[in-house]
Amino acid sequence: MPFPVHASLADGLAAEPDLVVLATPTESHGPLVSEVLSASAATVLSEKPLAQTSAEIADLEARHSPAVVAERVKVAHHFAFSPEVEWAVRLVAAHPEWGPPTHAVAMSTDAYADLPAAQRASLVSSFVDSAPNQLSVVSAFTDGWRVRSHAALTERSATVLAHDGGTTVLSSNWLAGESSKHTTLEFLGGEVRVHVEHSSMTVLVTEGDRVTTHTAYADVVERKQAHYLGLYDALLHRPDDPRLGVPLALRIATLLEEAAALPLAEVDWAEVSA
Repeated sequence: MPFPVHASLADGLAAEPDLVVLATPTESHGPLVSEVLSASAATVLSEKPLAQTSAEIADLEARHSPAVVAERVKVAHHFAFSPEVEWAVRLVAAHPEWGPPTHAVAMSTDAYADLPAAQRASLVSSFVDSAPNQLSVVSAFTDGWRVRSHAALTERSATVLAHDGGTTVLSSNWLAGESSKHTTLEFLGGEVRVHVEHSSMTVLVTEGDRVTTHTAYADVVERKQAHYLGLYDALLHRPDDPRLGVPLALRIATLLEEAAALPLAEVDWAEVSA
């Protein structure tokens, strides 16, 4: 059966949907979420980030009440539901003796340099596009984030955050031949390293000079589908999962605005070519 097509959001809301998914440019998320909350009883699932500033989320809560926003607004932090992340979360939970990560590095590369200008503008910047994914992943392992330094161009960024027990580094880049994303978590001062490779959905664990675990992805579902299968499973069966919630979106928005308010750090933006 084909999906119905509506000429406007208002027409779609008149059909009384149970769920509205917003996959629109970043800056439109707040106003469209507000429109859905006002004109329907639907749950709204917004692409990340829900907002770039804490004020945008405060405005939503002022218009619709914190209780309504908490109950009906969910955020598609899809990376946090990927199979390799879920596996790493279980691994770390099974080793409380490791404590919090003493160092975390999240690198995100997308071959977006040649995208049309309008499409690039809809993503705002590599930092705004990638940092919510990275932060939603490391939120399972760290807390107490504070931005220490931030350097950014539209196409690249490098951000250092302190977290309780260590440091997190976020890197984003649109100047690339291929997309690649990975997160490395170091525990016990680097004695234990958990290498999470998001593009292939695999994990390598090393302890000292030994490889202790090599985790492969044995399914045939493509990476982005795997992310969203996990996301929608949580939405349907565990809607109170904190990775879907507005509190995480608020933490991310606060960090985005903290980084934007800092004087830009100096970075040697080196380039290579064939």
